[in-house]
Amino acid sequence: MENIEFRLAAHREVLVAVLSALARHDDVWAEINRLLEEAQIVQDHEEDPGVVPSEAFARQNAMTTEIASILNDATARANADPEPAAPQ
Repeated sequence: MENIEFRLAAHREVLVAVLSALARHDDVWAEINRLLEEAQIVQDHEEDPGVVPSEAFARQNAMTTEIASILNDATARANADPEPAAPQ
């Protein structure tokens, strides 16, 4: 099971690196954020009616939280190093 966790961590790191490079381009970054916000909308625009979230809503909430975390990490990394590396 640890192997899967390490692989997921590696995928997340690559994703944050790519997104941080894209975050330096305001038009591209705005489009990425728009697309991901649309993906976070619950099906049929309904809210969970129960006190305890159903599995689908719990999964959607966990995904939304992780997407927001990835975008925040990418933004922070881009802000920490706003200049892209010079081509070699």
